[in-house]
Amino acid sequence: MTVVDSHAHIWGEGFLPPAFFRRAAEQWAAKADDRSADMILPRLLSGVEDPDGDDFVANMDRAGVDRSMIMMIDVGEPVFGEEPRVNVDRQIEFYGELQKRHRNRLHCHVSVDFRRAGYLDSIKRGVRDYGLVGIGELTPDGFAADGENVRPMFRLAADLGVPVQIHTRAGVWTDFAGADYSENNPVHPVHVARLAKALPDLKIILCHAGFPLWWQVAAEAVADLPNCVLDVSNWNEHLAENPGDLVARLATWRSLVGSERILFASDHASGKRFTGERSELRHWVDFFRDLPANAARWGYRFTEAEAEQMLGANALNFYNLS
Repeated sequence: MTVVDSHAHIWGEGFLPPAFFRRAAEQWAAKADDRSADMILPRLLSGVEDPDGDDFVANMDRAGVDRSMIMMIDVGEPVFGEEPRVNVDRQIEFYGELQKRHRNRLHCHVSVDFRRAGYLDSIKRGVRDYGLVGIGELTPDGFAADGENVRPMFRLAADLGVPVQIHTRAGVWTDFAGADYSENNPVHPVHVARLAKALPDLKIILCHAGFPLWWQVAAEAVADLPNCVLDVSNWNEHLAENPGDLVARLATWRSLVGSERILFASDHASGKRFTGERSELRHWVDFFRDLPANAARWGYRFTEAEAEQMLGANALNFYNLS
């Protein structure tokens, strides 16, 4: 059984601008009177980088993951008003090198903000020159997936024959639009569904499958759109407290889109703060490995074949890697 984590992140040194961490620290500090951003910021700045992917792959080995889809994110000046120390073009080169270093273990993606000059050329270079396998993660901040301003990027993805990963979780970056559960939120799954209808040749992964409240809407919106699949990253956050609810959601997704359109994913991050003993990835993998038994505890039935599909076979087929 091949295990593919369809959504993960690795960052090199200097890939994320200080403003990214500063806003996150402010959000965390606002949750408690005894915290300040200055107290939290040093913890966030350390331990998220993996300059060669070796720690990340070692963590995959401990968790029993064979391959991971690695997302690039562009959170520079267009989003946070500040550029990272390492520019986007060099980051694309990094992911190309990372993919070569860990051949058939890491499958990297390219992501460049549409507000950057020459962004389509950068994306094209990532796919054609560096062999990156997809585009994403794309987080609709200042745009919606079905907007005309980003349509050229999606047409390019369809022409290149690579999937795109689009964020469909309420809560962007550091709680952007996290309290808005209406269709006005640009990350609402309905925007992805409209895009998928407009470009039926475009292969789309709905990252996070509408976590936390759009889980059924996400599946219903794309039920009749075979160019779309769901990735279940972030749902591992509910594993310890609500395993029965998680099984019920999987059963509902299966009834709406089929087990062949559900991808195992974690949103796991690189760096010492997230790998090794801190990592919960093994528990998430084991939940799917043992899905037939886990589902039976809650009155549901999943077969070994369905578990194998979701754990890896579906991703390999969707990316034409099988």
